[in-house]
Amino acid sequence: MDHLEKEIIQILTEFGFTESVGKAYLSLLKKNPSTGYEISARSEIPRSAIYSVLKKMETEGLINSVANSPRKYVPLPPASLIEHLGHLHTHRINLLTDTLGKFKLDEESFDFWHLHGYNNIILKMKECINNCREKLFINGWDKEFVKLNTELLSAEKRGIEITAFSFSKISKNVGVTLSYDLVEKDLLEVWKPKILIVSDHEITIMGGMENDNSARAIWTRNKAITEIATDHIILDITLAGKRMNIDTTPIVKRVMRRPEIHLDELLK
Repeated sequence: MDHLEKEIIQILTEFGFTESVGKAYLSLLKKNPSTGYEISARSEIPRSAIYSVLKKMETEGLINSVANSPRKYVPLPPASLIEHLGHLHTHRINLLTDTLGKFKLDEESFDFWHLHGYNNIILKMKECINNCREKLFINGWDKEFVKLNTELLSAEKRGIEITAFSFSKISKNVGVTLSYDLVEKDLLEVWKPKILIVSDHEITIMGGMENDNSARAIWTRNKAITEIATDHIILDITLAGKRMNIDTTPIVKRVMRRPEIHLDELLK
């Protein structure tokens, strides 16, 4: 079994299918129609188990049987399989949404959420960007900007005002971006990568972004934390302006909740 076949089987297991179902499906894609004996031999599924696997696949609409002496099987074409899975999971999501909607929830209990693992954090950030209504502030490194580029571009097309800051050089600029243009490899020698996103002054995601399962972050609607996170982005932008001799006042105003208030006048 080559790498591509293993990857396909792994993806199918993530949809809830067993490894044996994945092996049998790939076997039929290679040659069909085929008998249970032939599928068993190609997929290395024991003959004692192959017919129960095929029966389950037929019940779930992944294969059809043709002829009777002997019975042979043909697979659902890949395009049809993808469409089938899409309809199936859309139905399940809609059913779950309707059912969970009947529960009475304590909204405050969902005010703070721990995120574990790099990929899970990326997915939550994509969700945050997609749900943003007006303003998005993001402080991160280039590798995260690259992974979020599709969602950021889509948000910009929707009219979302995006303000981005980074210590690293950004290869895919979006919105108004301010950066020190440092090389990520050099930064890694002194800092660990971090991410900070604030959406609509309501939602904050922040944490470490080591590229493995050790990455940890939080998602929160806590107003105090969101204010602190916003102030942190403002401070980074302000310090960058001073160090690079740039007037960052227009950028800072994009991030402030009340941009009409002039801090210098309040400090007099």
